[in-house]
Amino acid sequence: MRISLFSIIIFSIFACSKHSPASLNTSRFNQIDSNQIQLGRFLFYDTRLSSNNTKSCGTCHNPVFAFTDGYKRSLGIYADVLQRNTTPLFNLKEQKYLTFADSNIKTLLRQIENPLFNEHPLEMGVKGNEVEILNRIKQQALYQKLFQKADMELNWQSIKLSITRFVSTLTSYQSPYDFYLKGDLSVYNESQLKGMQLFFSDSLNCSKCHGGINFSTPMVFSDPDKIEYFFNTGLYNVGDKNEYPKYDQGLLQHTHNQLDMGKFRVPSLRNLIYTKPYYHDGSEENLKGVILNYENGGRQINNGEYKGDGRKNKYKSELIKGFKLSDYERICLIKFLESLSDSNFIQNPKYQDPFNNTN
Repeated sequence: MRISLFSIIIFSIFACSKHSPASLNTSRFNQIDSNQIQLGRFLFYDTRLSSNNTKSCGTCHNPVFAFTDGYKRSLGIYADVLQRNTTPLFNLKEQKYLTFADSNIKTLLRQIENPLFNEHPLEMGVKGNEVEILNRIKQQALYQKLFQKADMELNWQSIKLSITRFVSTLTSYQSPYDFYLKGDLSVYNESQLKGMQLFFSDSLNCSKCHGGINFSTPMVFSDPDKIEYFFNTGLYNVGDKNEYPKYDQGLLQHTHNQLDMGKFRVPSLRNLIYTKPYYHDGSEENLKGVILNYENGGRQINNGEYKGDGRKNKYKSELIKGFKLSDYERICLIKFLESLSDSNFIQNPKYQDPFNNTN
């Protein structure tokens, strides 16, 4: 079979060209991917997704607070106090579990069902108002264009998918600690280095639970192949009955296993400057208070409805044994923990509210 020189030349040009079918398809898919993320960004910040037009995903997940809201416990569409403190949104691709105390939720598509459709507690109030809210979106010329560019049908599945596409892009790896790991030793002063040494020391053992790149992966195994992610850290011992407050008893509420009383997922320690107050219920205002609880081997509450000695909670993890720090060492540890915060992340223009004219 003879092939002409002309055919060879044409084939070579076509195969090597950046406009070949393969590269055109790749370019088109990349553009669609980008458009879906952009669609998700608009929907994430749009209050029209709530039943009464008052609340968006971005209301509770504000970039100023590393996608939390600064409240002890968040508020629903009617200002009802919700069950927990808002979970920050960053580096979620590396997180095995996405809620404080539900080991069944492992994907963003599953997680987004909670704020949108939950009735107890009521957050966005979509349940029962799906058609009305969807019609609001359909009537907007902006969304008619955005859905078309994203090559998606305008329905709830596409809304959920595009929002999760946007949330998946929220990455935060430009803290002083990250630059230090890359070899820039100038980012740390003496006290921060001392704090880092304490954090990774055997005496404090902080990294036993707060391991991995996001300081959220425990090095604790229930068996050789299973990492433990949920722990009771002795925050409560209501009435000295080994209980946590009735409104939130942690993993127990899903497993119904008494041994899971007060167990909550190990949180990331990144961006702590922006995500206070701390714990699942926002019950600690500052890092000093958090560290003192660990120093004491649990938290003692001396008055009020949650009075009790968390140090003596029988379900408390055996890892919470207590330790001793000097005032200087405690300050150093706090300085190191603060250095895990990424100011570039909260200012990234790609993550900001697109309805804000300044963005």
